[in-house]
Amino acid sequence: MLRNLDPNSSTERAFIKYLYEHGLRLPDAAQKRLDGIYCQPDFYYEPRFWVFCDGSPHDDPAVQQRDAEQRQLILARGDEVWVWHYRENLASAVAKRSDVFRKVR
Repeated sequence: MLRNLDPNSSTERAFIKYLYEHGLRLPDAAQKRLDGIYCQPDFYYEPRFWVFCDGSPHDDPAVQQRDAEQRQLILARGDEVWVWHYRENLASAVAKRSDVFRKVR
């Protein structure tokens, strides 16, 4: 999983490290593209759960607008979208989706 992380993304690394250190389910894929949508979420969980780890570049209003549009397209497909913004408490965010980020060890 670590080999597939964006080398410029400290948020992706923090997310994976948190999951690993707390014995939580790791994603099924990293940097997986979506057919028909010009978007590359950070992580993917089977069957239809996409994870975005938003670092400081996502503080820019233009980037936020693009993010919202892309994520809406994913939702329109019937898939789920989960976003963790680097200013948000990661433990709290993960705990809200214990059905996905469940204890595995």
